[in-house]
Amino acid sequence: MRYSSKQQIADVLGRRFPAAESAGFRFEPISGLSSESWRVSAPGFDGLARPQSASGRLSGVDRQREFHLLRQMAAAGLAPRPLLWEKGWLIVEWVPGRVATAAEFSALLNNGELARYLAVIHQRPRCGYPLTLPPLFALYWQRMDAGRRSPALLRLHQHFQRQAPPKPLAVAPLHLDVHAENLLLTGEKIMLIDWEYAADGDIALELAFIARANQLDAATQRRFLQRYRQQRPGFSLADLQRQTERWLPWVDYLVLMWHEIRWRQTRQDKFLRALAPLRRQLGLNE
Repeated sequence: MRYSSKQQIADVLGRRFPAAESAGFRFEPISGLSSESWRVSAPGFDGLARPQSASGRLSGVDRQREFHLLRQMAAAGLAPRPLLWEKGWLIVEWVPGRVATAAEFSALLNNGELARYLAVIHQRPRCGYPLTLPPLFALYWQRMDAGRRSPALLRLHQHFQRQAPPKPLAVAPLHLDVHAENLLLTGEKIMLIDWEYAADGDIALELAFIARANQLDAATQRRFLQRYRQQRPGFSLADLQRQTERWLPWVDYLVLMWHEIRWRQTRQDKFLRALAPLRRQLGLNE
């Protein structure tokens, strides 16, 4: 970590938590797909510092938006509590617990616990930050590596620019990055972390993201949607299934373009490797 960044975090925290500053902060790096964060601890203080980086902003991350959304969700006990947003740093409380394993996440999908938690989130008031996909796609198109814009990809991009998104079943706050590594087991309950892509949108868009991100087969997806429906009344299982299917191509294209942006930003092979199956899923075989 650059000294300037470490000092900046210490300065930001020191103004709000002078007692912790006098005892001395300890920094521990926490890495993720989209950005680097830092656990910052001192006697009587334990937090997570998340930067508003230029690369993060290019891929749609807005820490100020995340701060306001976390305040709403934390008030209901659904997310970590944000402590402050200042000088490009979002500071969030460190929640004791551990990240779910793939097996534990699968069990929570099947037993209805994840569906129950999501249904509570999806019945909260809107956060005030609507997700509008066509403008986001246009932004990603501009920012991807121009050398990877094939004729087939251009046709697909134009399709999603012309096509209206599915009419929502219900608009609610969405997390939009639900997978095992973002699910915290606290001993008493589960809690989603990393709310950097959260926004208001159709509940079925969230369900489609979960189906794709976790590669749910038809039986598992149906079982999950049935559990969700039991917690979120007002929709038939057939309604949820149809709407989830309508959103799947939009999810595929959004995830593809996100990986294109991350490839251009980082040149890391993991993003390039992830792009191959995404392109095949969308019929981009050239």
